[in-house]
Amino acid sequence: MNVIARTDKGRVRPTNEDSHFCDVAQGLFLVADGMGGHEAGEVASALAVEAFAAHWRETEGKGEPGTRLEAACREANRRIYRESVNQPKWAGMGTTLTAAHLTTSTLTVAHVGDSRAYLFHDGQVRLLTRDHSLVEEMIRLGKITEAEAQSHPQRNIITRALGTRDDVQVDLMTVPWTEQDLLLLCTDGLTNLVTAEEMGRLLDSNAAIPFQREGLERAADAMMNLALERGGYDNVTFLIIWQEEGEGWQV
Repeated sequence: MNVIARTDKGRVRPTNEDSHFCDVAQGLFLVADGMGGHEAGEVASALAVEAFAAHWRETEGKGEPGTRLEAACREANRRIYRESVNQPKWAGMGTTLTAAHLTTSTLTVAHVGDSRAYLFHDGQVRLLTRDHSLVEEMIRLGKITEAEAQSHPQRNIITRALGTRDDVQVDLMTVPWTEQDLLLLCTDGLTNLVTAEEMGRLLDSNAAIPFQREGLERAADAMMNLALERGGYDNVTFLIIWQEEGEGWQV
């Protein structure tokens, strides 16, 4: 399994409150987008990936990937919530978290918040996650369109996050995975400024199947540059994950 990681604080925010984690040997990949004042967002996202990864290691060989992903999310939630209660300066902090586990045949995703997972297959882009956000609810109720949501002034308001309550509901999904597939995990600093169709075109124009790192590196640079050129209003973090042909990788 291969991964390309990109992160940037953007052109407006003074710090980077995003975090990410990659364990190729375990097939585990995470992105998190923190929120809260007094550097609390940075603390929340870092705590999330730290607690999640530790719980994953502790439960190795114990249960199915989906069960372990959900349990790790809940452990990360408890860790962040406990710190927010014990440290008044971090009160109310929280973070999104989108986690993926891959084998040679399956992809399992756990999701809380509005960071996203996209699956690219045979030239098609599929959004695997559903944003836990105010504008997503408005779209579902028919109050605004997806195009209107892209620039809506309340697009950054999320309805579910790790650490804001003592428990959390986690979305889980499992889909097939092949050598022709590519996974993108990203925070909303990318998706608020670059559409899924644009990401797909950049990947198609810079990479060919079987995937080659050089082409995907160019695609990653182009996606990051596009987000920054359009204002870079938020931190931008994303992971591009793929399996080389005949790699025989397996967890």
